[in-house]
Amino acid sequence: MSLFNEEKILTHFKAKSKDAIELAICFPNTYSVGISSLGFQTAWKLFNQNENVKAVRWFTDIEEKTRKPALVGFSFSWELDYKNILHILEKNNIPIYAKDRTSDDPLVFAGGQVINANPEPFCDFFDFFLVGDLEEIADDFIRRGLINQTPTRDKTLKQLSEIPGIYVPSLQNTKTKKPTTKNNLAYSSILTPNSVWPNTFLIEVVRSCPELCRFCLASFGSLPFRTPSVKESLIPLIDFGLKHTNKIGLLGASVTQHPRFEELVNFLLTKENIKVQVASVRVDTISKSLAEGLLKLGAKSITMAVETGSKKLRDTINKKVSNETIFNSIQTIYDAGFKQIKLYGMVGLPFETDDDLKQTIDLLKEIKLKNKTKKLVWSSSIFVPKATTPYFVYGMDKNADKKLKYLKKELHQIGVDFRYESFKWSCIQALISRGDRSTNKTLVKAYRYGNTIGAFNRAIKEEKIDFKYFVFSKKD
Repeated sequence: MSLFNEEKILTHFKAKSKDAIELAICFPNTYSVGISSLGFQTAWKLFNQNENVKAVRWFTDIEEKTRKPALVGFSFSWELDYKNILHILEKNNIPIYAKDRTSDDPLVFAGGQVINANPEPFCDFFDFFLVGDLEEIADDFIRRGLINQTPTRDKTLKQLSEIPGIYVPSLQNTKTKKPTTKNNLAYSSILTPNSVWPNTFLIEVVRSCPELCRFCLASFGSLPFRTPSVKESLIPLIDFGLKHTNKIGLLGASVTQHPRFEELVNFLLTKENIKVQVASVRVDTISKSLAEGLLKLGAKSITMAVETGSKKLRDTINKKVSNETIFNSIQTIYDAGFKQIKLYGMVGLPFETDDDLKQTIDLLKEIKLKNKTKKLVWSSSIFVPKATTPYFVYGMDKNADKKLKYLKKELHQIGVDFRYESFKWSCIQALISRGDRSTNKTLVKAYRYGNTIGAFNRAIKEEKIDFKYFVFSKKD
């Protein structure tokens, strides 16, 4: 049975006109990952709401059947997925370079967090980009760019370049984001048992984050901070979702930053046989009633972004919470009955010292000593500079790999479950994040050579890319 046959579609569309333009919406990863993306589901829904557009979905492992589409669009949220974009294009006999496409080929575009930050390394692959929130761009794009296409590619691209929020790199030098005016956030259009969140109705509770940690693309890349009304928006959506499933997922960069989040939890507690999962929560928003409420709603673990055990370093990155607050919040969660807490950390932050690492170990040791039978996870990423954030100017820390090894040794001794990212792949991510059009051929060659670290090293050498400049240098 096809994965598509196991879906429950929650959105109804008008019958399509016989001349409806076919559009393939692609997620450059597997179905189970892509169908869990609210951004991807929202794109599929927004395009299909028009009777003159028929949007089908493509993933790396499965594709909906279609005639050759007029347009192919990608939801692009992680730099290293670029290889899957090239794979999907080639699998469907579409030239990977925009300059090689003819009138017989579809127009290829992309949107999403990676594009909102820095589309330049990908300009040779795409005919155009959608920059900003799709909810803001979709109507103009469909009306002026899809339905009223001109007979030639060049004229269509010229027409698209005149639409706010659309960036055509062959005609424009810089991207311009269309200002955000809408406050209705995303929610599930499809339920499936084959999602990373099986049969779970997902609701975006907040978008962006008011704290604005200086490295955080999820905050700066999605401004302004938005919180929909609990009574007018979130509660009706929950009621709608509960007609189809008893599983609700509350998503956002920091869901408890919603000023009335506890009111939402209290509403959920009035429902019977409901299971609720929440994304990362802000450490200084945890109360006894909130922790107990989330446990009653079926949450198995709480995730919080702490970044470091050093108060000085947290102040520097703009995460202004004290160690006492962190410790008390964690204790409140454990005392409420949770058996596991996952903390997000980061190494290689600008201005980080060896003493900052020691303070991280000391904080985790203090937590673990008081909660010996409870599980504590420290999941450490490596600082990667992201465009649109203040810390984009700082390069990666060349010693981050050594710091990870030091933490691994020390945290193992105190019984903390330590999970961490690959330093070498984080460097490749930084190369892409800080790259420009000169890095494009390097990406293609690395893809051709097998997309391993060795493949990247070979491609970087052949293309004479200044790897140290892109990855480690401090920019003006």
